[in-house]
Amino acid sequence: MSVFTGSTQNIVVRYWVKQITPPVASRYISAHIHPIRPKVVHMSAHRPKDTLWWRVSVNKILPERRVVRSWCARRVRTAFTQAMRQHGFDEVGRLLPGSSEGQGNLTGTLEIFIHPPCVVQNYEVVQKDASQLLSQVMAHRAAQISTPKDASTKNASTKS
Repeated sequence: MSVFTGSTQNIVVRYWVKQITPPVASRYISAHIHPIRPKVVHMSAHRPKDTLWWRVSVNKILPERRVVRSWCARRVRTAFTQAMRQHGFDEVGRLLPGSSEGQGNLTGTLEIFIHPPCVVQNYEVVQKDASQLLSQVMAHRAAQISTPKDASTKNASTKS
């Protein structure tokens, strides 16, 4: 499974074309005696596969106070949601009506990591970074869709 990594001074993204269960859900799913496990298993099994599963991580800014971490995460989520709307998608990666994007819904898993300089940046800079990284993710996704999944099978069939 191919992972795309893109970064700016403020934000790092990792994108997988396929959906990956988030770490918190994985922790509950693997704990067979945890009381919340059945609910998490049910939610994970019924989560729509035709959408983008994305989350924002504040692990790199842990020294900051909780209020700063939550403010910064909310700011990055808002910037990323606005970038998705600018690119013709809703907040979960579905095409908006009347959008000119030809690749269909944006699917897969996207993790967004906030770097410490993001805390002091203007919102416009964060928004620009989110839009730039989303463009890179979309370009990577388009390249993944356009290339054959198994080039060796293609080569074997042309040699026969």
